[in-house]
Amino acid sequence: MSNMFIRVMKDGTIYDFNEILAKNPECEVISEEIAFPERFMPEASKGRAKRKGALNLETADIPEPPVYTSPELAAEAAHGMP
Repeated sequence: MSNMFIRVMKDGTIYDFNEILAKNPECEVISEEIAFPERFMPEASKGRAKRKGALNLETADIPEPPVYTSPELAAEAAHGMP
């Protein structure tokens, strides 16, 4: 038999089994399969399937953007220079 847990019906909080909580009318006794269904999922449906290969995240082929200076800024920076 699997472990038993207590679930508060009001908000869904799950606690380990406790006799006092089990007697509370706002709580219900549930099995581990109901409390933690992700533990009982088949391996194929857990998360993503195994990847065939690693993703290539190399970014070496991205060219550097050309340096751009607006003509107004260049004229202001050159003001007063020979």
